[in-house]
Amino acid sequence: MQRIFILIICLLLSGSALSQQSFNDSIAISRNSITEKAMITLGSWAAVNIASGFIIAGQTQGESKYFWQMNAYWNLINGGLAIMGYINVRKAMARKYGFAENESAQLSMEKLYAFNFGLDLAYIAAGFYLRERGVNNMNLKSKEQFTGYGKSIIVQGGFLLIMDGIVLSLHHKNSVRLNKKLKGLELGAGPNGLGLSYSF
Repeated sequence: MQRIFILIICLLLSGSALSQQSFNDSIAISRNSITEKAMITLGSWAAVNIASGFIIAGQTQGESKYFWQMNAYWNLINGGLAIMGYINVRKAMARKYGFAENESAQLSMEKLYAFNFGLDLAYIAAGFYLRERGVNNMNLKSKEQFTGYGKSIIVQGGFLLIMDGIVLSLHHKNSVRLNKKLKGLELGAGPNGLGLSYSF
């Protein structure tokens, strides 16, 4: 009887450990999947803008030429960031995470996308500034250049703002799931030392 009781306790504990590991894996898988899709989206946006930007800039003149030219230049950087981000997330997919590591990784990811979101607003503001500077410029070439570049940066910043906002909200949902699980964990002292319990 005592052996059966011990066997049942062991099975329950192993099941609990498996569900904890499964939860940790699900948080990490979700985080990495969100980031991977974001990098693929950014890379695709960059590829389309680089190709169309250089082709159309070579076939147009004036403000339009500078608009497409900036689209191409801007997305050379986006493309590089997307490639680096994709490589990093593929490496992260091979890692195993505990609760503390997941919490730290989630917090870092949210901070990164919150910072990017603020940066996107700054890009849009800079684009409006350049466009306004072009409107008030007397030199025709400078007028076209500032206006074209400004409009391009507004579009690029707008795309990044939408993308980063969506990705930030998805990562935040992941963090909420993790925090709910962490709130259920309690560390306590007992006669045999420290113990960790989880309340459902």
